[in-house]
Amino acid sequence: MVPATTRIYLIALHTSLAGMLWGLDTGSIALSVHLSSGVLGIYVACILLSASLSSLCSGYTADLLSRKYGILTGGIIVLLGTIISASAKTFPVLVCARLITGIGQGQSISVVTIYLCEISPGEIRGTVAAVLQLLITVGIALGYFVAYASSRIGGELAWRTPFILEASMAAVFVSGMAFMPYSPRWLIQRGRIDEARAVLQKLRASSELVEDELCLIKGSLEEQSQEDASYREIFQKRYIRRSILGVFLMSSQMLCGIDAVLYYAPILFTQAGFTSNRAAFLASGVSGIINLIFTIPAQLWVDKWGRRFPLIGGGVSIATCFMAIGTLYAIYGGKADGQVYLTGKGPQWAVIILIYMFVASFSCSWAVVIKIYACEIIPTRLRAKACAVQQLSNWLVNFTVALTTPLFLRASPSGPYFLFGSAALFTAVVCHFLMPETKGKSLEEIEDLFEMTPQVYATYIFYQWSGRYKSSRHIWIETVVKLK
Repeated sequence: MVPATTRIYLIALHTSLAGMLWGLDTGSIALSVHLSSGVLGIYVACILLSASLSSLCSGYTADLLSRKYGILTGGIIVLLGTIISASAKTFPVLVCARLITGIGQGQSISVVTIYLCEISPGEIRGTVAAVLQLLITVGIALGYFVAYASSRIGGELAWRTPFILEASMAAVFVSGMAFMPYSPRWLIQRGRIDEARAVLQKLRASSELVEDELCLIKGSLEEQSQEDASYREIFQKRYIRRSILGVFLMSSQMLCGIDAVLYYAPILFTQAGFTSNRAAFLASGVSGIINLIFTIPAQLWVDKWGRRFPLIGGGVSIATCFMAIGTLYAIYGGKADGQVYLTGKGPQWAVIILIYMFVASFSCSWAVVIKIYACEIIPTRLRAKACAVQQLSNWLVNFTVALTTPLFLRASPSGPYFLFGSAALFTAVVCHFLMPETKGKSLEEIEDLFEMTPQVYATYIFYQWSGRYKSSRHIWIETVVKLK
């Protein structure tokens, strides 16, 4: 008999293959850096454009078909897109294939975090949901080295190999999703109580915990409207605070520049002094390994660290790295023949080390925590559609960054780094003043937290500012009693 917690982690590993597929695509883009800036931006960004549109529709799919089949349908579309990519004969066909792949990626990834949050108990919810980001980083690291190895093959197989690997993995992903359980919260929302009980009995350690959780979920849903959720409702007065916070955080995650680094790492390292394609590829591979290694501690300790500390501390660290790089380029950088350069071995190595430090800082903080927090602060009935809007903002910002970064990097030595650093610092300030801690609370308790009156909410946040979160527990209890 497989223990309940182990079963949850196995489910998380398989559903998070959606993230590994995304990571493989991100890492393998290194093969395309020889394209002109405009064409490269279109090639990279087209998948993000279709992903952003499909992510908005994912809320309807996840509510109508279930979280399970929302992920599965996305996987089928990814499989189709990667097969067409691997067999494409012309560049326009390849772009169309990537648009199809993006539709599937936007659908599946948008729903995975919702699904993992809803099947997990509060004490391990962060760790379980972070499996998605862990497999994204595994995919990115693998993608860099697959791209490096296939680039040495020569001929068409060089660029087709990553797509063949993606298609094979998509087939495994789709095959296994059919055997995954439904989300118990979705089942209860649909009135299928007995099925929800059966799922929870497999995912919880005792029947007593199952009945307690069933009562908690049903009670939470009974307090909410019985009508189907709408996108307009997400921004009504009762929910607007948490909705805007979630959209802001998901947008900021991409505006900090992480995908500019991951997509265009060979360009960044060439500008910083690596003169050969081989050296730039290997340096990019190292950034992928760092990304993976530093995701692991966040994966293990996210439920001990909480949510505020990684977001605020990570934001300050990310901003510091980029501001330092921007300063070095402002002092020692320049342009010649349309190319950016950096003079001096000292500044060049400093920039390389700072890029690695940025990747490490992001991986152990924002990469893991933002998606979890943005998902868990939304009520069950609205979660699918609200997370779809959040993911839409994430993809759209990512699309804009991916499309403009090649041009931006060649137009201004220091500008991109100051922009990304400023965005990260602003986000850290917003989190410090407006973000309540959710560590250790059930999804239903988090709903109560955001139902506080403005006066009580301000008091609760004040205690968090002052570092007296534990002593503010009485505020939490008193508030819940008033709401009940």
